[in-house]
Amino acid sequence: MGDIEDIRAGRAPPLARSNFSTRGVPAEERHDHYRREVLTALDACDPDPGFSANITSLRLGPHAFYVTETGGQTVFRTADMIAADGYDAYIVQFNIAGSHTGDFDGVVFQAGPGEVGICDLSRPMRLRSTAVKVLSTFLPRAQVQAVAPGVDLHGMVLDGNRAGLLIEHLTAVTRWFPQLPAEALPGITQATIALLGACLAMEAGKAEIAARESPVLLRARSFIEANLLESNLTPVRISEALGVSRSTLYRLFEPLGGVTAYIWERRLHLARAALLDPKRGRRISEIAFQCGFSSEAHFSRSFRRAFNIRPSDLRSLQPSLPEEPESPFARWTDTMGER
Repeated sequence: MGDIEDIRAGRAPPLARSNFSTRGVPAEERHDHYRREVLTALDACDPDPGFSANITSLRLGPHAFYVTETGGQTVFRTADMIAADGYDAYIVQFNIAGSHTGDFDGVVFQAGPGEVGICDLSRPMRLRSTAVKVLSTFLPRAQVQAVAPGVDLHGMVLDGNRAGLLIEHLTAVTRWFPQLPAEALPGITQATIALLGACLAMEAGKAEIAARESPVLLRARSFIEANLLESNLTPVRISEALGVSRSTLYRLFEPLGGVTAYIWERRLHLARAALLDPKRGRRISEIAFQCGFSSEAHFSRSFRRAFNIRPSDLRSLQPSLPEEPESPFARWTDTMGER
């Protein structure tokens, strides 16, 4: 807690950079080790076989950013936990890879690659994640509410179109981890909040449509997300899987630009998330073909039309995280409770 005292005294302490990994832990003990050393505001259960976790954090007092890679598990926050710890902040999380589905205090939550999800720590939630890689930060409630007065953010998901600026900002922050001076992080947090406010303003119109979404449309979107990279993902297959007519399916997706357009939009967002992957694992051509494009040129044209940037230029924004010595950092989110 010494960094908090330094901030209050007007001193600029060094940034706290930490790495956490389960690499050296026996497989059967990894999830318990992760829960004990990392989790505070949230808890987890039911890990997938072979669970592992790797986390890099950058923190200065209440200002913190994380790059997290974990195996599949169920994550939750209960009313008893809320009463016991009193954390009063939002988690804003960009999904690079993997997906989450669950219940956020009665709100159905579903976030896939290329999307940003928001969790209010003053309210319960429960979700199931696949193996995921995410960029996340904790933002103080008062400052977020100042840019989004009266907006219920718990369980909100921002798509890649509306959250593009925020996504690229979070990615740039992690890219510059090694060079950031301590005095810069509070301003970066303020910029994050301001960009979140701008994204929420863009989301307002979409929220009205989402509130009126039918259960069939929600099921259709879930089916598309689960089969996004299948070559036979067509309106015919979707209508047969859901037991509805194609005309009904077309009508439901009309506000979203049509079924086929929606599928290609989601594939482009999946490609966008892959290009921002910190590990730089795949060539652009490989990403293009995996996402269903016939050629890298076709992919590049479609990508630039959708995001106003070339895939190669976006790739230069991805995080570059150096290997650092592994060090434990139990209670790693303690400072988010500073109010």
